Amino acid sequence: MSSKLVTVQYLRALAALLVLASHALLYPLTEQTLAYGRLGWLGVILFFAISGFIMVSVTDKGRFDAGKFMRRRVTRVVPLYWAFTFLAAGLALVMPQLFKTTVFDGQQLALSLAFVPFYNPASHGLHPLYKLGWTLNYEMFFYLCFALLAMFTARLRVIWLTLAFAGLAAAGMLLAPQGAVLQFYTSFLPLAFVAGAWLGLAHIEGRLARLSWPLAVLAGATGLVGLAVGFADHSGVVEDGTAFAGFLIFSIGIMAILVRLDDTIPRMVWLERLGDASYSIYLVHIFAVALLAGIGLRIVGTDLPAAIAIVTLLAIVGGVAIGLMIYRYVETPLQRHFSRAAPAPRLGFG
Repeated sequence: MSSKLVTVQYLRALAALLVLASHALLYPLTEQTLAYGRLGWLGVILFFAISGFIMVSVTDKGRFDAGKFMRRRVTRVVPLYWAFTFLAAGLALVMPQLFKTTVFDGQQLALSLAFVPFYNPASHGLHPLYKLGWTLNYEMFFYLCFALLAMFTARLRVIWLTLAFAGLAAAGMLLAPQGAVLQFYTSFLPLAFVAGAWLGLAHIEGRLARLSWPLAVLAGATGLVGLAVGFADHSGVVEDGTAFAGFLIFSIGIMAILVRLDDTIPRMVWLERLGDASYSIYLVHIFAVALLAGIGLRIVGTDLPAAIAIVTLLAIVGGVAIGLMIYRYVETPLQRHFSRAAPAPRLGFG
């Protein structure tokens, strides 16, 4: 992108806050609540759509250097994720009582560090040792597929990406593979990257900037309908296909409107900073929620009518604060270190 789109940073902040709020709301509860779970899922889908948008935008219309692209992506994503994975593994080894669904396992640790999906019996799902890393498995898969299309123009890249991911999703629906790797990558979730990529293509080709007001209003209205569909109970499970479609429609609608209005929306430095720190907030928030909500519940108790609300708010505020600290004192110095050898524009959420 020729200049930083602050509205995209606002959306990254929103996505991180949705995931954080979801886990903060769920922590005090003994059973899964569909609406709270869907809140976090909306944040993940929005993150994926933003990634698709940004990757197309920063690589522009022509070919790009796949090697440099992957090096930037790896240095952006891997160091911080590995740090939190090792932290989770170490704590699970010496203080296993701290965790509900994290158990130390050497093989799981190796697969997690290599971004290889596997069935985790502790969490009963296709989750790495540090559970939040399942989204990064999809991110790295998307980056790799995108890099393999570096020799094409942007339009051809998006077309081939669409055909590939739609084909994988169709294969998953028709064949229902049982292996962890095949089951993971034949999901419909990577289609969120594709939707964001098409929006990114519209942006670099100038069509998004020419979006008429009637179409913008239509996009907004359709997005609100999609949001309602996403939170409706279709199957009783969080990761429902219809809910995914609704949330994706909402994500693309709100992104199209905000990018279209980027020059007119007032700059909110605090929200932009949250967007900058969204990766750190995402990775650290589980620790923050467990620590702050756990302490809060012990201090406040559950007898007070507003106890759960107070603890949840504490966890959300604390999660943001700790995420900002990690961004300033860990993530930013790491990125400065890696950028000395190969200066590069910030590419967005890992």
